[in-house]
Amino acid sequence: MSPSRHPGVSDLRSRIEVARAPIRGEVRRALLAALLHGDPAPGSSLNEPALATELGISRTPLREALLELQTQGFVSSTPGRGFFVAPLTRREVEEIYPMPWTFEGFALRTAPVPTVNVLDELEGINQRLAGAQRDPEAALGADRRWHAKLLHDCGNALLLETISALKNRAFRYEFAYMRSSGRVITSVTQHRDIVQALRQDDRDTAVARLESNWRVSVDFLVPWLVAERTQPGSGPARERPHE
Repeated sequence: MSPSRHPGVSDLRSRIEVARAPIRGEVRRALLAALLHGDPAPGSSLNEPALATELGISRTPLREALLELQTQGFVSSTPGRGFFVAPLTRREVEEIYPMPWTFEGFALRTAPVPTVNVLDELEGINQRLAGAQRDPEAALGADRRWHAKLLHDCGNALLLETISALKNRAFRYEFAYMRSSGRVITSVTQHRDIVQALRQDDRDTAVARLESNWRVSVDFLVPWLVAERTQPGSGPARERPHE
């Protein structure tokens, strides 16, 4: 089973033409979708004139979108050299991942007790996740839907928005790892244990298991990134030498 097709830069022009206003937001969303899937590759330079021509837009909305993506950590810029796709680094993994497990734990603690129907829905999503063992896109999508359903009734919109932004940054790492290694990592067992704790009205155990669920990603990402850095010319996880 081959991975689901994901949006690349070559798809962006048609997407932008569908909804040109507000153009900056559409450009940002389209570029983000491509960057999350490693297109262009982490560390790559971005040729603004060529990219604007390819997208069929002026450089102004493109630059505005790139500046916004820079504030979100997906691209970086160097004076006189322009924009680059942010590299994948061990440091960023170690800085990012404690935040979603902390914020999700807080959201779960402060949300209403999940109903039986919600817990049943979580089990259904988890079953679909179990069936996506060879498809990174499907697996990551199902995992994100599971976490969204778990926290849906939290009621703190700003907290959920912050968690979503952090998950975008985590997605970039996990998709790159799965594509590079050929391994699709799923959290089926951890999800099942969280639901079981919630059915037993044991919120503390559920939160602890939720943190463990996020820690698993760090456990496989860090060794991969370290190995990638020791192999000259290797895959997309390498940092640019000057950073």
